[in-house]
Amino acid sequence: MAGFVSGGSVLATRRGGISAAPRRGRGKFYATTASPVETIPGLEVVSPEPFRGKTGIALMNIGSPKSLEVKDVREYLRQFLGDGRVVDLNPIVRWLVLNLFILPSRPKESAEAYSSIWDEDRGSPLIYHTEDLAVKLRERLGEGFMVELGMQYCEPNISGAFEKFRSNGVDKIVILPMYPQYASSATGAAVEIAYKAAAKIYNTPYLHVVPAFFDHPAYLRAYAETIRETIGQGGTKVDHLLMSFHGTPEQHCFNTDETGLHCKGDSSCCKQIVQANRNCYRAQCYETARKLAATLELTEDRYTVAFQSRLSAAGKEWIKPYTDAVIEELAEKGVRRMACCIPSFTTDCLETLEEIGIRGKEDFIAAGGDDLLLIPCLNSSDAFADGLLEIIRDSCPLDTII
Repeated sequence: MAGFVSGGSVLATRRGGISAAPRRGRGKFYATTASPVETIPGLEVVSPEPFRGKTGIALMNIGSPKSLEVKDVREYLRQFLGDGRVVDLNPIVRWLVLNLFILPSRPKESAEAYSSIWDEDRGSPLIYHTEDLAVKLRERLGEGFMVELGMQYCEPNISGAFEKFRSNGVDKIVILPMYPQYASSATGAAVEIAYKAAAKIYNTPYLHVVPAFFDHPAYLRAYAETIRETIGQGGTKVDHLLMSFHGTPEQHCFNTDETGLHCKGDSSCCKQIVQANRNCYRAQCYETARKLAATLELTEDRYTVAFQSRLSAAGKEWIKPYTDAVIEELAEKGVRRMACCIPSFTTDCLETLEEIGIRGKEDFIAAGGDDLLLIPCLNSSDAFADGLLEIIRDSCPLDTII
């Protein structure tokens, strides 16, 4: 029989042990004793307080093709660009754009681009850097935690991470979107995918989502340290620093302005974070840039903010200035040795290594520059691993969910 003992303890026995029985229907339970016998497997846990089991941490990122084969790249693009938060068109229009204009030709082009950054042994940089980061987090957290990768598109996906947690008795999960700045097409998409995956589990786990950390001292400290290694304090080792953030449709910025009055459609309304633009991606990007510049002692004339990776096929205006145009403009203005960091990515991937590190560098030199130095993302650096733990703890003190 099973019973409730004052204090919240539950024991299930075949017979004997500590049991409980209500008296006279008053709803009160009293412990009684009997001969001890074996406990029913799986029901032997006593919970004097809420059950204290392992906590899972899911590192969520956009994902990557499984391989360089065109079919795998096509499947990745199908999932990624088929997400309504990424390409927010009417579903029918989105399907037509994707299947008539993008998927017929883009997979082959993207596969060639991926081949320039693909590691022969480890594959996608985004995946293996995140795997290395997970190892460091596990080492720092110890036995009470599980850390797993949960990609939004393709494998290893978040559903697989949830299954690993479930099979190890983990019911409390910290969702960590690896995007410093909030964007509906990135963080928002990650959270929606995580919620949908969790909702399919019969014993739905408890989820805690770590919010955007664009201005968190631990993130800024770790990234400034990485940037400093290339440009020096004050930027003395280069002529200029380009801070290139991933782009997003202009409409997404308007959508986050709940007042309908603050957003001006350019950076003039992003000079500081206020209530109206607290969730605006562009405003958060500029705040990150200002804080990094202050930490590195860069004056406004020593760095430029721009936005890359626009998707012209979506048929929408994207936030400006565009990185590819700025790269050429800076070279034409006489900048010869330029460094570029990409603060919207925590892990190196196609958009950092190929778009900027290869094509961006070629464009800069073609326009008259001498060299463009790509500053690596935080990847699996010790400073980032330590910083992430600080970010997680500030979001949800770990001792409250252990």
